[in-house]
Amino acid sequence: MLPVFAQTNFQELGLEKALEKAKGEGKMVFIDCYTSWCGPCKIMAKEVLPLKEVGNFLNERFVCVKYDMEQGEGPEIAKKYRVDAYPTFLLLNADGSLINSIVGMTPSGQEFVYKVKLALGEISTVKMDSMYAAGNRMSRFVLSYLKALEATKQYDKAKEVSAELMKNLNDSEKSYATYWFLYENPNISPMGSENMNYLLGHVDNFRKGVGVEPVNAKLTSIFETQLEDIIRGKNKTTNIVDVEEIENNLKACNLPGKEYLYDYVALLKGMFSLDADATFAVFMKIFPTMEEGKLSYLYFRPITFLKGKWSEQQKKELIDLSLKLSPKVKNVVLQDGLKFFTEEIKKY
Repeated sequence: MLPVFAQTNFQELGLEKALEKAKGEGKMVFIDCYTSWCGPCKIMAKEVLPLKEVGNFLNERFVCVKYDMEQGEGPEIAKKYRVDAYPTFLLLNADGSLINSIVGMTPSGQEFVYKVKLALGEISTVKMDSMYAAGNRMSRFVLSYLKALEATKQYDKAKEVSAELMKNLNDSEKSYATYWFLYENPNISPMGSENMNYLLGHVDNFRKGVGVEPVNAKLTSIFETQLEDIIRGKNKTTNIVDVEEIENNLKACNLPGKEYLYDYVALLKGMFSLDADATFAVFMKIFPTMEEGKLSYLYFRPITFLKGKWSEQQKKELIDLSLKLSPKVKNVVLQDGLKFFTEEIKKY
């Protein structure tokens, strides 16, 4: 007798074994790529993937596995398949080749199955393209069209359709759970877009319409990405004014349990003010307990940014911290980087 699963049957297999099993069973491989700190990942794991309709669909077609992208095989998988946002769901052939990927949280099981079907090519947008071009603006059709564009990664078109849709919605409708997937996907609603600005300006409405947990998870992701990108130097033109604007938005959103975001703000304000004392105090609070995945791209720049500003005692403590962290991390490149970086600190 074949077992029947009421939810997605995630198997404890390494990727190589999962691919072998998929080949033997004539299936594909479904990978849930998550991290321990990702709020939307936890919502998907708790509320969507256990649903019967999702399990029935996935178990029939896939060998399902899940990996923390910062542990074990995770970093290698993330690198190979270019996973840089969470959650990401990879659909692989049994030979390991990528069929497609689905990025971001989906609020319902039915929608998630629909996205997987689109990603597999079982549904095409060609007919929908023609219907939309011919003037079909019925709400149900436009929503289906947007979800199809999202699942097939036609983000530029999705932005256009989304912008037109939003113009025809009133303020209360914009914060309905029905349209949340548009705000949730950074490829459709990137930072600085009208959708994101609207979300930040109407947070309480979204919490009522969508739910506190998913909205807070999205807001946390927004602020975390903004601040970490500045710390790592990804945004070259940002300054203390930008940081203060983020801080004001962060305060207005009132996110409980996210004090580390304010630590990021304090770190950046110290850096941009060239205040070594203020930066050092926050740095020594943040980095001794930071997870390895973030440590690799956030640790070094605050130190190099204030080159020439550190006191001898501060340099000594930064060297001690680097040497203390080096043997604790698993990544050999990061181990060596922390160890050899101490020689650079001495020159500062």
